[in-house]
Amino acid sequence: MLSQFRLHEKLGEGADSEVFAATDTETGSSVVVKRPHPMLIARGQHGAVERRISKTVALRERLGERLPHITKLVAYTEPSNHDEYFGDALGERYTVTVEARAAGVPLVGSAMDGIKRHPIGAPQNLFAIHPIIPHKRRGRFSIVRDLLEVAAAFQAASALILDMRPQNIYFEPADATISVIDIGGITEERPADRGKPPLDLHDFYLELFKWYMPTSAPPAGKDGYRQPVGMETVPMFNQNLESMIRQHSQASEERWHSAAIDILHKVKARGYAEIQAFNDDFEALLALLEEQYAALLEDHSAKVAWREAKALLVSPYWNKFRFSSNSLATYE
Repeated sequence: MLSQFRLHEKLGEGADSEVFAATDTETGSSVVVKRPHPMLIARGQHGAVERRISKTVALRERLGERLPHITKLVAYTEPSNHDEYFGDALGERYTVTVEARAAGVPLVGSAMDGIKRHPIGAPQNLFAIHPIIPHKRRGRFSIVRDLLEVAAAFQAASALILDMRPQNIYFEPADATISVIDIGGITEERPADRGKPPLDLHDFYLELFKWYMPTSAPPAGKDGYRQPVGMETVPMFNQNLESMIRQHSQASEERWHSAAIDILHKVKARGYAEIQAFNDDFEALLALLEEQYAALLEDHSAKVAWREAKALLVSPYWNKFRFSSNSLATYE
């Protein structure tokens, strides 16, 4: 089955997996081929990754098109030896999945690319956190609204989706749509038990604020858009929330920061009984942010900084993605 998919360059790797660009020779479509990280495979330590793959494949097969913004699962193998296909000699059995290749750019590029001084955080800052200039059709804040749609779809399927970090979200500026390329963070909600904290949608709301919402005014210059936001590791739920509440409390602007603080206190108390209650408060916050960013359109220096930061995407670095800088014209 894998012979149908002609391998190209390696697109990237994480702690758990390795990803290659490929072409479906039967359809001509661009796809990605994923497998557990070869280092784990070689050590026989890929069992946990295999279990996550099995879980996500089963969910995607069951729900199919009912999962919005998730890249399409094209094919998958049973666990077997794939040394001949990948040209190595790992000598272990493992699962390979094939997915449609996402259009656009990751909201945050790889950490290795950041070390090489590429502007890996520009998409996150430009289109999610500080959308000073709106998309011609979808306006501002489409990313957070789409992510909430993803969370609601998983909840309807009795699942909780977490780890929606910007590296897992691709964004196509042409139509302001997202593609979620990794749903390995699916789990089930659970109550607090034996000293363990509960796990529910409030953990997703925390991620939404940490990675996709502003805590301060936009950067004064283009270089302030280069670095990603929220990448520091703070594993404790309450510590993350206290940090965000503190940042909003120290801001000089009052209205939208106060609204954000109110929501964050409710999240900390796990006070939203259902997702619609959160949505109501969140949309009120977005309305206040809309006023804030609309006013910034009258600020010449803010617009110049944003446009100069947008020009960071007109670079050979982004050519490895399915992205054309021509799509940025939708933000003129």
